[in-house]
Order: sequence, then C-alpha cells, then structure tokens
Amino acid sequence: MIALRWGVVALLLSGGAAFLSGCTEELETEEDAAEISATTLALRTVKSAATYKAISTQGGGFGQSGRSAKFFIDWRDKKSPQIYFINGNYQAGGKTPDYALYHYDFARHQLNVPEGGGEFNDNTYFTENKRYVAGTLQTYEVDGKVAYGIQLYPDDVAHDEGILEIVKVVTRSFKIKGARVLFVAGGPQQTTRRVTADLAALGVEAKTIEDMLAGVNYMPLNPGEAWGYLRLFPQDLLELRPSDIPVFDELPLDLSVVQGTITQVFQDVTSHVNLKAKERGTPNMVLRDVKTNPAVAALAGKAVHLTVSKDGFKLEASTTAVVEAKMKEKLNRPWIKLPIVKDTRVLDFDAMCTAASSGCLTMGPAYGGKVTGLGFLAHKSVLGRASVSGTLSAKYGYDLPPHGFGIPVDFYRQFVSAPENAALKTKLDDLIVKEKQGSLSPKERAALSDVVQGLFYTGKIPSAQLSAIKTQIAALRAQVPGLEKIKVRSSANAEDIPNFDGAGLHDSFSAEFDEVDNADGSCRVETDGVGVATKLKVKPKTVQCAVKAVFASLWNDRAIEERTFARLDHTTVGMGIAVVPAYDTEAPVASNGVLITRPVNSDFLAYTLSLQKGDNLVTNPEPGTISQMTFSIFGDIGTPPRFTIARHATPVAGGPALKTSVMTDANMTKIIELGKSVEIAYCKAKPGYYTGNCKDVWIDNEKPKSLDMEFKFLTNGHFVMKQVREFHGR
Repeated sequence: MIALRWGVVALLLSGGAAFLSGCTEELETEEDAAEISATTLALRTVKSAATYKAISTQGGGFGQSGRSAKFFIDWRDKKSPQIYFINGNYQAGGKTPDYALYHYDFARHQLNVPEGGGEFNDNTYFTENKRYVAGTLQTYEVDGKVAYGIQLYPDDVAHDEGILEIVKVVTRSFKIKGARVLFVAGGPQQTTRRVTADLAALGVEAKTIEDMLAGVNYMPLNPGEAWGYLRLFPQDLLELRPSDIPVFDELPLDLSVVQGTITQVFQDVTSHVNLKAKERGTPNMVLRDVKTNPAVAALAGKAVHLTVSKDGFKLEASTTAVVEAKMKEKLNRPWIKLPIVKDTRVLDFDAMCTAASSGCLTMGPAYGGKVTGLGFLAHKSVLGRASVSGTLSAKYGYDLPPHGFGIPVDFYRQFVSAPENAALKTKLDDLIVKEKQGSLSPKERAALSDVVQGLFYTGKIPSAQLSAIKTQIAALRAQVPGLEKIKVRSSANAEDIPNFDGAGLHDSFSAEFDEVDNADGSCRVETDGVGVATKLKVKPKTVQCAVKAVFASLWNDRAIEERTFARLDHTTVGMGIAVVPAYDTEAPVASNGVLITRPVNSDFLAYTLSLQKGDNLVTNPEPGTISQMTFSIFGDIGTPPRFTIARHATPVAGGPALKTSVMTDANMTKIIELGKSVEIAYCKAKPGYYTGNCKDVWIDNEKPKSLDMEFKFLTNGHFVMKQVREFHGR
C-alpha cells in the first residue's frame, strides 16, 4: 500500500497585494541565511518571514495560492516530540528530491522511520494516538495582512485535544515575531469546539476552509500570462475582441475568446468559462477589491501585461505593438482539418459498441463526443443496463446512463447540402471564407451568424433522415413507458477532442410529442429569460425543429470564434445529436452536479464535486447563484472518501447560502464510487489516457488527464449520468 503523497493542504492567499501595494517583508538575519543554505534539508525553528519564504513553495491546497511549507513531527517519544520544517526548495544533484516534497519520503530518508506506506498512513493520519504528524504552514491574507495557517491533511482524524497538542508543538518552534497564526480545519472531523479557548491562549485562531474562502481577496483560478487591452466592466460583450482582458463583476456564461479574465465575484471552478480558460491556457483570476484597486483603474483601456501566479499577480503597462504581436503568435498556426466520416446509421446507445467499450471512443468523428460518451457509459463493462446481470446499473437497480440514440454528423452534412437548402449553403460558405480571412469584427461575425442560423430554422430536413429519426424515437418510447418529451442534445465533431473540449459552446433543446409543426416547417429560437442568453427554447417544440436548432447552434458566434482561436477548420466541422428522455421523466430533479476526477486548483488526493440544488445547472448557472464546491478527499485505497465543503451553495440569486450540503454524504459517496468505476473503465478502454495501472488511476493526483462528468440526481434517489468527456486542465 502506498503512503499518502500530498503536496500541500491549504487554501488561498491574495498575493497580488504585494505587487500592487509595495508591501515588504522582514529582513533576513545572518542566522536565518545560514539555516536556509542549499545544504539544509530541514529547520528546527522558523524565526522570520524571510526564512519561511525561503523554505516554502508557491501554491497548495484548495486554491493553489499563497505559499506552503511542510512540517513533520516525530512523536515516537511521547514526552519529547521533535518537529522539522522541510525546505521545499532544497536540491540534490540539481533537482528537488522526493524527500523534500513528501512527508513519507522525508521521514524515511531523514529519520529512518521503519514503516511501509500503509502502516505509516495509519500511524500518521488515521489515528488520534499519533506516532507522526504531517502538516503544512500555509500563508493567507486576513484583513489585508499575511497570516500563517497550521493545517493537516483533510482526511486526518485529529480533532479537539489532539489538534491542541499539535498546535502546541508547532507554535513552540514557529517564532516569527508578531505573526498571526491560525489553525485551519481541512475536513469536517477536525473540530476544535472543545479547545477554542486553549488555542486562543496560545494566540491561535480556529478557522475552517469556508471561513477562509469567504474572505479571500485574490484567487488564481488559472495561472498564466497574457498581453491585451484591459476592459473594465464591459456592457456589450460583442464589443470584446480576442485581444482584450475584460474585468467583470460576475463572469458571463457565454464569454467568447479573450486573452484573460478578472472578476470581483468568486467563480465556480467547474464552470464552462473557467474550464475553457484552462483549456486555452489563458489566465483567469478573482480579485475582490478590483473596483477600488488603484493600479487596475490606472490601466483601464490600455495595453497591459497580466501575470497570474500561485502566490500573486502582476499587472503592468505594455504597448499596442506587443499586444498585437502576441496575438499574431497565437493565430499564426495552420488550420486543423477534422476527419470526415460517412456513417448514416441512427444508432441506439446500446448498439454503438456491442463488443468492446473502446469501440465507442473511436466513433467521435462520426457521431460527436457526447454521443460516443453516452454509448461508452451504456456498455456493460462501464455502467450498463439494470437488466444485464453483473453491471453497475444492475447493482443499483436502475439504469444509470439514459436510454437514447445518436444521430450521425453525416445527417448534418446532408441537410446543409440538400438542394432545398441552397440559400443556407451559400450564406454559410460566405461566412466561413470571411471568418478564415480574419477580418470580421465581433459584431460583423454575430450578424452573419444570425443570418445563417435563421436559414437553418427555415431549412428542410430530407424526408429519409426525418423518417429514420422518428423510427428511432418510436423505439425509445417503447423502451421508456410514458415518455412525453425528449432532450435533443448537441454532439459536434468539434468538441471533446484533443486540446478542445468545446464545453458549453453549443445548444440543446427540448421536444414534446404533442407539439405540431408549422405548415411550412419553419421554427424560431427564443431566449428563456433576460440578459445574457443562457437558456434557449425552440418554437414549436417539435422533433424536427429541435434537430434544426441544434444544427444551427454549431454556428453561433461564440462557437465560431472558439474554433478559429483553436485553428479548427470550419469547412470540416459538423453536428451530431444525442437524443435522450427528458431528465425528469422518472421524477423531478433534486440537484445537478459536475464531477471532475482530479482536485481542480488543488494538489491533494481528491475528486472535485460541484453541486447545485434543483434544476439550476452548475456549468451554466443562473446569474447570481453559486454552486456548492466540495472535495472528495481520498485518504487511502481502503478508506471511504471524506467530503470537505469549501463553499456552500447559493441556489437563489440574492438569497442566502445554504447551511447544509446539497446532497447527503451517502449520496455523494455513491456518485464518487460511480466516478471511480467510470474512470477505471475509461482508462482501460482509451490507450494513452494513463500509463500506470488503471485500478489506481483514481488515486493519482499527478495523472496528465482526467474526466469531466455531468449528472442529475432525482427526487426518487436515482442518478442520471448525462455525459463523460476528457478534461485536460488542472
């Protein structure tokens, strides 16, 4: 059994203050300098802020922000515990060895601890009578000043009196004059209620992860570097260009390509915009004082250079010449042609890969990523069907993936090329030519997009195609008794592909069987709500209108611009479709969720789970609402996950945050176990996803790729797995 190998467990720091306000640190003494020489692996005391900085590293924990320094307590002699502050910047042979990075490796190398990995974990994390203690000192900004948080691994079972004893040992050797010291509980079991007064007597305040997150000023959601024009609180998103760095109060849900983003309001780490920032490699950050920050105001509308890092950000003046040159560098790449596959079968998910599940994962060019992901989930070796013995669905007693079918990308191509839709093809070809020339302004692109989409809505689906779709719908209605409405979901060949997931770019629509088409077959799409269009509905809600509306969504201006930025050749893109029952067919939706099989913006062993109450989406939430951010912490292969809520949900705009979890621990454990099973199956089916043993993929926080799964939880206690795709961000 392996030992826990976690980097740092911490939260967030507004490191940007040092760049913008000119803060300075305490000067280092000669004694400090000697302690942190290149040959010093660990210190027995920390006496100055400069010494702390010398042994600490950037980032860590839930926000990958601030600085972290590991400490290790050898408690084998109960009367005389020995503490070591590990120098994370120590080098041997020109690189930092594992024994300067991980507690277990340090203990084996420096202190000759005899235990193997499993026994070490048991004696360190999973007992109150500890032989060893492994923790970190993490910096935070509290009320505009740096504070130091004592933290343990989130799955560590220490609480109350045990925590008090650990804090006593740390504070005896942590001697920075005037330092504000906190104990920050990383998990719900790390309670301090019985010893709050004792901690206060030591000068230590008791905090939780959510306490810290609520007051954080700066958060680097995606570190990176960008050159662009700083646009403060733009009112018209169509005025933004790819060379801009906009500052928002709240992040828009359908933001097109920009060089970077800054918001005042906290963002959900699993929102489509943040995931796209990670995919594009563009910096994205939260700065709560952005409206009053003088450095930001001084550079409004000007060319700037923005650097977002784990321990701070830097915003400085640049020039128009540099901004334009950097933009040309990004676009000076050849267009990438996507494969064109002629497959005309309308396939039930269950029939997509009847042999090996890996077969589904090769069908993206023909059906698009969403369809192939649903076919993969339906395979008996992944989730399967409740009627098939030995499947996970059989174990749960109901079908975990939805029934449904995929409409091939070739149907889209036939639609565009049909003689009766000649006007559409002419306008579409004209748009593509102008887009590839690179001369369109955002408003010009949007205007051409509107014309093209309008022609999709009035176009004619070839009769043979429509007949094949309706035949498959009849089969679906036989599979799902009482089915009255369906979801017609986008599944483009230009999404869920290497280096481009396309999350949130295209639209899905509902169709109802009692709706009647207009006499001329025409359709229209309307915004459902006010402000930024986040939800669309097609009128009438017929199958043929829903199919055409999904086809048309391939050509909304956001999707066009994202493909151009990624250099995907527009002449080769196409739209497949996934048709599934409406998600509330069995029962109303109790909550929505996104599961990512890595700790996003973190570095300990965990999955990231975002949840929202009711049918409000996590990926495209209603403005003003915030989803619950939860980390499913893995302590060891044989232990159940422990859930750390970093932020409770706000389900209603302007309303209060919930005081309890959207989902019970028992149900969160179920979805985590499902996620593990899907990731292990995906690892086995997809060559190159992971180079290690697939049974261990879920507990490796250094894996190069992960999975992004969306699901719904119904009031009858059933999960519906909406989709699975690869996620390449961190």
